[in-house]
Amino acid sequence: MKRRDFVKTGALLAAGGLIQTPRGIAQGSRPRRIAIQVQARQSMKVRLAARELLSGLRSLQSAREVTESSGSGDDSGAALILRVEPDAFNGDQEYEIFATKTGAILKAASDLSLLYAVFDFLERQGLVFGIDGTTVPIDRPPLLLPAASHSWIGSPRFLVRGLLPWPDFLNCISVYNPEDYQAYFAAMLRMRFNMFGMHVYSRNYPGPMAESYLSFDFAGSGHRAALEDTTMRSWGYLPQRTSTYKMGAAQFFDQETFGADATRLGAGIWEIADRTRELLRGALKFASDLGIRTGIGLEPYTNPAEIVAALPPEAISHPGGLVESRTGRALLERRLADLLERYPMVDYIWLWQDENHSWDGREKELPQSATPFLQAHDFLRRHAPGKKLVLAGWGGMTRYFESLHQKLPEDIVFSALNDSLGWDPVNEAFSKLGGRERWPIPWLEDDPSMWFPQFRAGHVQMDMQRAEQFGCQGVLGIHWRHRITDPTATYLARAGWDKQLTAPAHYRTFCSAMASGDRARQLADLFVDCDSKQAISSTFLGTYNRQGYANRLNLAADFDQAFLYSTDQPDRSVLALQRATADQFRALEASAGSATERNRIGYFSGYVNFMPPYCEAYLAAHQLSTVLDEAVRMRAAGDANQACEHILRNGVPLWLAIPPLTRKVMLEYQAIVATRNDQGQLASMQNKFVRIALERLRLSLQEFTGDLPASMEQAYNAAIDPGQANQPRIVVPTRPSLLKPGESLRLFIVALESRGNARAVTFYSRSDDRKVWQAQMAVPAGRSVYTAQLGPFCVQDGTVQYYASLEAEGKRFFDPPEAPENAYWLNILDERPSIDPGASSQAHLP
Repeated sequence: MKRRDFVKTGALLAAGGLIQTPRGIAQGSRPRRIAIQVQARQSMKVRLAARELLSGLRSLQSAREVTESSGSGDDSGAALILRVEPDAFNGDQEYEIFATKTGAILKAASDLSLLYAVFDFLERQGLVFGIDGTTVPIDRPPLLLPAASHSWIGSPRFLVRGLLPWPDFLNCISVYNPEDYQAYFAAMLRMRFNMFGMHVYSRNYPGPMAESYLSFDFAGSGHRAALEDTTMRSWGYLPQRTSTYKMGAAQFFDQETFGADATRLGAGIWEIADRTRELLRGALKFASDLGIRTGIGLEPYTNPAEIVAALPPEAISHPGGLVESRTGRALLERRLADLLERYPMVDYIWLWQDENHSWDGREKELPQSATPFLQAHDFLRRHAPGKKLVLAGWGGMTRYFESLHQKLPEDIVFSALNDSLGWDPVNEAFSKLGGRERWPIPWLEDDPSMWFPQFRAGHVQMDMQRAEQFGCQGVLGIHWRHRITDPTATYLARAGWDKQLTAPAHYRTFCSAMASGDRARQLADLFVDCDSKQAISSTFLGTYNRQGYANRLNLAADFDQAFLYSTDQPDRSVLALQRATADQFRALEASAGSATERNRIGYFSGYVNFMPPYCEAYLAAHQLSTVLDEAVRMRAAGDANQACEHILRNGVPLWLAIPPLTRKVMLEYQAIVATRNDQGQLASMQNKFVRIALERLRLSLQEFTGDLPASMEQAYNAAIDPGQANQPRIVVPTRPSLLKPGESLRLFIVALESRGNARAVTFYSRSDDRKVWQAQMAVPAGRSVYTAQLGPFCVQDGTVQYYASLEAEGKRFFDPPEAPENAYWLNILDERPSIDPGASSQAHLP
């Protein structure tokens, strides 16, 4: 069947078109009743589609009553009908939503695309589906249905749409437990993403970076693979006990080590590897059950140092490099076989270019061997013909696309990150690959400004336009964090279906859920200013060098020691506007009309407001570095007394400005920590900012002065004081939203008080058929952290709501705010065998 050409809903609304409503329902009002009818074979995904539609409309309060029904809507109600009709569409991801006299029909090409239709429908009602979960708008809009003469068409702009979370810091999937992965993949499904990719480092510099996801043995040796936790020495981190964190930050962590349980509970590296394997196996299986394809990548050109040390020198000295030697070929096959044995459910095997090769290739022409890709392709053909191979790399990989395209089989997918940390556009090399499948990877955020808010929808918009222009079939977004990345990630998700969507229009839609009335518009305008008008500091200077690469800064470079005061400093030209922007965010937060709105605006406001004092501390440290360099030269010339006087006169005043700024930065951030990724960033900032600013620089001065001035000790003690650092509040960092029957997940709860640990922390839950909340006292896990069990539930429970409560200092605090009226929710997956609706065309939800 050839699809008709339909007018886009956004254009229709802009032209003032009317929205059809069922008979008896006034324009712009809520029907008394919404009845959901399933007219399709009831698979797990079809049941989930009906359940998601039901729970989504209930959360929106789209009608006084939302039910599943086999009847038709009456004069005071609306009927929403779900159908799967493969023959009506060209592609299996397509769907159509069209009006009827009593409501609308959601018709899809497959069970999975029916889910996509439901999520599209709910997005049009005002829900925002982000990596961090689902956000219900502050202002609940009336039910919106297609216009009488125009359907809502769902046809993906890119067949492959997904995320590439990078596992190498404390604020990313490296610290995930099962509940975190389940929340992540449920969020991906609702964002209508269908691809999850993950790169695994293979090298050991400057510490263990070969993550234990792919720990393997070869030539009689294993390697010290590990995930990042707070005991690691890599990526500029030094081991720290979380109890040593300053300014009350220790209260956010239950034990001395923060990280995945697979790491911190494992007895040695081999058990850690086993635990990690089981963790990721379960996560990838859950993703597969939801219809999300998965892929894992390794670097064939680099290997763990322990493995390389075990290799014969004759292989390492091979004229073509290790990859051309017999030993190198055997090594790659071992790694591929190990990957497939560990994770038989993956759909794609990614081979990644070495990162250093990408950067070094800017200065000189370097060869790129095709041998590993040819060998891997042949290996998969022989042992796993159902898997596809992906050639991937940093931005520099595109320099080799043309030659590799001539040498490699055409069923190998070509993929690469955008160069210069995403500030360079999608490379034109993607347009020269004939019929080969290709997936560019824009950056939703970059690690040189990892701690800062990064609003990059405008740049992603240009990347997606170029990707489409170059005939790319897929687009994936690289990221580390979650909630703070959602203003950009949600653009990537929505623009994967709507080529007309602009970044400003997207920000308006996104902010309509975060704020009420005119505050939503003001928040969107601030996002646009940050995105396109350099209203806040960024790694990108807005210019390009003679080679055509973006000029960049390292502001909070989590790939290194982060507070790189001796070599970098913020762009001074931005700082005045940044302070004004922070003030606007803070004023908008103060004007919020409810606790929920204040919490949502305040999250972004807190991120923007810690930037000015951070940059001021950075500038002071940069100036102090110059003073220290001069003192070193004086000491080297034999004038230690002059060096001491120089430090006391010029260095001490500069350092005294840093402790209060450091405290302000950390308290601003601690006040908004809301997710497990945020906790990881908090640990990283303690390690790479607080430690360097307050400990290292103090010791640097002491090298020249001997005893430090009393003023420095006073400033230090005032800065690190935990007293009054954390105001009372409660946080559930991970919020799963899909659960299998009989499954139970452990949730952490952070309950903060200004005067010590919380005393009464309660976790509440209830299912659809229960009016009374079931309460359980949360169990102390350590410091201000508690645990609670979510589940088990049965199929009949349908949708489950939950929230947490803290009684402290004579008040009650809730997460989410305004609970129980506002609560988190999850749906129970119905995995029972599929049921044919038969002649009755009826189906019933639990």
